[in-house]
Amino acid sequence: MTLSLRKTGGNALSILTSDVMNRATSFVLYALVARHLGAHEFGQLSLALTLFYVFQVLSVAGLKTLTIRQVTKDRAQTRLYFVNGCTIVALFSFVSLVGLFAFVRLMGYPADTTRVILLLSLGLFPYAISALCEGIFQAWEQMRYIAFVNVPVNIAKIGAALVLLLTSHGLYAVVLILLSSLIVAAGSEIWIVLRRFPPQRASLDLHFSLVTIRSAITFLGIDGTIAVMSSINVLLLSKLASETEVGIYSAATQLMVPLLLVYQSIAQSIFPLMCRKVEPGFQSLKRIAVQAIEVLLVLALPAVAGLFFLGEWVLSVLYKNPTFLQASPALRIMAWVLISQVFTAVLGQVLVASHREKVTLRIVAVDTLVNLLVGWPLIRFFGLRGAAIALLMTRLVDCFQHYIPVSRLFSGIPLAKITWRPIVAAACMVAYLLVAAGGGSLRGVSATLIYAAVLLALIIRASGGLRQFKDKYLLLWSE
Repeated sequence: MTLSLRKTGGNALSILTSDVMNRATSFVLYALVARHLGAHEFGQLSLALTLFYVFQVLSVAGLKTLTIRQVTKDRAQTRLYFVNGCTIVALFSFVSLVGLFAFVRLMGYPADTTRVILLLSLGLFPYAISALCEGIFQAWEQMRYIAFVNVPVNIAKIGAALVLLLTSHGLYAVVLILLSSLIVAAGSEIWIVLRRFPPQRASLDLHFSLVTIRSAITFLGIDGTIAVMSSINVLLLSKLASETEVGIYSAATQLMVPLLLVYQSIAQSIFPLMCRKVEPGFQSLKRIAVQAIEVLLVLALPAVAGLFFLGEWVLSVLYKNPTFLQASPALRIMAWVLISQVFTAVLGQVLVASHREKVTLRIVAVDTLVNLLVGWPLIRFFGLRGAAIALLMTRLVDCFQHYIPVSRLFSGIPLAKITWRPIVAAACMVAYLLVAAGGGSLRGVSATLIYAAVLLALIIRASGGLRQFKDKYLLLWSE
């Protein structure tokens, strides 16, 4: 492995720490709302955050990915992209706010749900500013600044929300805390960009802004289509069922968030490196992608087995509410998504790094169409299970669409070489879970240890023995 482990690992850890804090505090907020306010309010919060996720994409206007790629190549343009980017996201945030208001009116949500959604939407502009700043941090490979801001902000956010809920405040108080945290994060990151990065002469340039918007349109299309695709099931449930079903579905999807965060963090941390390693033949890019896929598969397979066999126990422990046990059958279906997402997370970055973002746009457009075509009838007739099946089918289509063009680009991907060891170890883990009795925690820990032991033995054997294994990985660690 020739990746710069110290730098890549440090950047991945910074992004992971930040994302873990963001998602962990969101998860804790979900759990607090579920326990203190009920499944209906849980569903309202889930719906509001889902719509926020969809419309924040329009606010960011595709600038984050474009900024990472362009500033990575020429850091002298940092301040130019920042100044003009702030102006662009201000305009697009206003358009996004108007669009969200129109959508809520069109859907005809109850008045209390509408107020929650619109109150949270005031955070679209500060969120877009934060995304632009974080794009600059990633381009400079200074991801630690993302963690420096998000960790304390999220700790304060969860502390304030806990105090308010324990003192009998309602969902509006929680939303106000979320809104305040977005504003504080944006202000802090602006300060870091202005104070910690080299000052450069830059001013608002209309021509540059228009060129930037045109260049970012493809990324906006990709991000927007992904956001719509990821939100279709929640929106269909909110229309065909109720906010309660939205809450139960979100309770299941939240259990997959920790591993998806790892995928995202590793993919984002290696993206600047991928952008620099695009060369004729793509051998360096292929090596990076294959290594990342192998690492993520090692994490994904035991997680799928754990959620499939122990999902009901996890739901009962986390939510302390029998209502959420209804998510167990859907969770068993959705857990398989974690495998397909390994390939999508890494191969998607390969397409963008090699300037094939139009292929990505086509892929996500097809995914959205598939999700809508299969999601509507499945959710209408089968409810939560239908939503889970629709999600799995869409992610499988997404995985194949990513794999085929990248495999052609790389003249093949050695799947057998990178998958057989974790598959064998996962099979041993599943065999244990099928026959083992006892509590969920004991079974989970024991199964994980069996998986790790089998995988380690296979890696040592493939290395040629214990001595060769130690020599190889000690050298890797020292690098």
